[in-house]
Amino acid sequence: MKKEKNLFSIGEIAKALGVTRRIILNYEQRGLIQPDIKEGTTGNRYYTIDSFTKLRSIRIFQNLGLSLDEIRAYFNDSSDILPLIRRLEKLRDELNLNIEKLYERVQTGEAQIKTIRLERQRIYRRSYHSETIAERTVALRNTALEAMHAYGTDTTRRMYFTEYPVTAKAEVSFCVAIPPESEGEFVEWTESMPALCIYHHGAYEEMYDVVQKLLEYAKENGLEPRGMVRNTYLEGPPQHKDPHKFITQVALPLG
Repeated sequence: MKKEKNLFSIGEIAKALGVTRRIILNYEQRGLIQPDIKEGTTGNRYYTIDSFTKLRSIRIFQNLGLSLDEIRAYFNDSSDILPLIRRLEKLRDELNLNIEKLYERVQTGEAQIKTIRLERQRIYRRSYHSETIAERTVALRNTALEAMHAYGTDTTRRMYFTEYPVTAKAEVSFCVAIPPESEGEFVEWTESMPALCIYHHGAYEEMYDVVQKLLEYAKENGLEPRGMVRNTYLEGPPQHKDPHKFITQVALPLG
C-alpha cells in the first residue's frame, strides 16, 4: 500500500536505477540501505527521495569498482577515504588513456601538431645503441620484461616509450612506466616539460619524417627544442599486424 506521493515502491526505485528488485534486496541484506516503510515482515517496501539518492550513490560507487563492503564502510565513516580517492584517481587516469587512444583510432584527415605537457612519471630506463627497427623492437620488449618482473607496471601511464637525441638516432633509451614507489637500478623520474607532438598513424620507419615536420614547425614558430625525441606507443604489433594501423605519439620536448 503506497500511502503517500513522496514515497517510492521498490519496483519504482528499481526501474529508476535500471536494476532489479533483487539487487536492492541484496543491498538491504548487506546493511547498505533499509526501506523507510515496510509493511509486515516480508511486505511491500517504500523509500523516500533521500533513500533513492543513497541508492543511486551506491550504484555509482559500485560501477566505479568499489566493493559493497567498502561502500558500507564509506557510509558508516569507518574507512580511510584517501585510499578510495587514490583508486578513483587511478581509474580516471586509465580511462583518460583509453579515451585518448580511441579518439586517435577514429581520427581522419591529416594529423595535427599539438602542444602538450609530458608529465613527470616513474620509469625504468635502459639505453642501447640500436640501428634498426628490429633491434629496437627486441630491446624494448626485453626492457619491458625486466621492468615488469622487477617492479610491475603503472597502468595509469602509457606502458612504454623510447627517447633519442635528434642528432644521434641510434642512441636510444627504452623506458617503461612503473609504480611511483619503485626504487632500484635503472629507475628514475622523468621531468615534466612542454612538447610539440603529432599522433602518427603508420609504420615506425616513417617517424623520422614526422620528427622533421615537428622540427620545421618549431623553427617557423620560434620554439626551442631540447634536441630529443620521445616516441610513445599507443598501438603497435601487440594489437595489429598491419603497420598502417600503428599509432604512435611522436613528441619533441621544448626548452
